[in-house]
Amino acid sequence: MDWDTTLNKNIVIKNNMTKNLLVVILLIHVLCMGCKKESSLEKRGWTLTFSDEFADSELNRNIWDTNLPWGQSLAWNDPYLFIDSAFSIRDGILFIEEKRDTVIGTVYGENFTPVQKEFFYTSGMIQSLKSFTQQYGYFEVRSKSPFGVGISSAFWMFPNEIDIYEIYGEVPTRLHMTNHFKNKDGTSSQNSITINTVDLTQDFHIYAVEWNPKEIIWYFDNKKVFSSETGIGSEKMFLILGMGLRHEVPGVGSNATPLPCYFQVDYVRAYIKK
Repeated sequence: MDWDTTLNKNIVIKNNMTKNLLVVILLIHVLCMGCKKESSLEKRGWTLTFSDEFADSELNRNIWDTNLPWGQSLAWNDPYLFIDSAFSIRDGILFIEEKRDTVIGTVYGENFTPVQKEFFYTSGMIQSLKSFTQQYGYFEVRSKSPFGVGISSAFWMFPNEIDIYEIYGEVPTRLHMTNHFKNKDGTSSQNSITINTVDLTQDFHIYAVEWNPKEIIWYFDNKKVFSSETGIGSEKMFLILGMGLRHEVPGVGSNATPLPCYFQVDYVRAYIKK
């Protein structure tokens, strides 16, 4: 037997196996990187002040309330009711469900008195008024919006309303961003923009706002897309995230509105300038 030849063959085989193993490990690493969140908690120049990564099995009720200070709907004439059971968490993602259902709920009427009303759809909304408010900073969400006529998903701040984003399910390639404010004479005004994007119902994207005393800057997937220096508020604001149905849209609630549908949220974060 030629021991040298056999030894060399064994060395070659082991080297090939090692190379193949390294290739497999590298592929697994690359694939796993795609599974991770697209943005780390660290942000250069900023200090994290608020975060929900939805790592628990249920919605954290110490952070979020599931109704608004004025009732269980955005407006008294909306066709849907925000309900407490619209939420579930799977694999670190918050799912907010919108569906057809007949329920009785309380909203505030046109004269701001409580009104019992019948609704034919239910949805979900979370807000941080009791747990977190902040004056100025960087506010960010990573989410995936649902498709469908009349469906609206949004992330905004209140009471000096800044719409970090709003997406309409029938035109999912358009991203709406708005700053609402009062003029000196008390009349309402706004500064807004709508930009064309990819289909925002097909994947997760990062939406953010930087708010400082002089300017509001909107970001989409970490790129600056809009800014405003008009009507900059200074009052502390809380976060609101949710979806509903726009009753004024033709065809809403028809087969063009596939229900149930789900608004998916990976995380919500806020920062203050260091």
